[in-house]
Amino acid sequence: MAQWEHWLGADWDRGRRPFVAEDRGELVGVVLAGPDPDDERRGQLARLYVAPERWGEGIGRQLYDAAIDCLRDQGFTTATLWVLEENQRARTWYERLGWLQNGTRKTTYAPAGIEDLGYELTITMPDTVP
Repeated sequence: MAQWEHWLGADWDRGRRPFVAEDRGELVGVVLAGPDPDDERRGQLARLYVAPERWGEGIGRQLYDAAIDCLRDQGFTTATLWVLEENQRARTWYERLGWLQNGTRKTTYAPAGIEDLGYELTITMPDTVP
């Protein structure tokens, strides 16, 4: 819980919002959406997690859609996220949704050589029916 308080912290006042998925009182997924702490002109999607035993049920997509809608509602036209370089499953999923690597990387855990890759998305307005 302390880690989530740290992640939200003062960011709550700046528009960072958590979204959770529950099933019969059990937390099965979570995501954060709000301003990018490195450039508040852009939104950021962070900490998207779904319990592995629940993969393939659409929970991640529902959380993702809620987070992107939140960013859109806050007026962001671009968003960023970080993905572990070795997490090919997540990278493929985000790339299918239109995210592109933006050429940035950061060290997550140097002793093991774990790196995050930066991604960026142009947030479009949803299609509307006349």
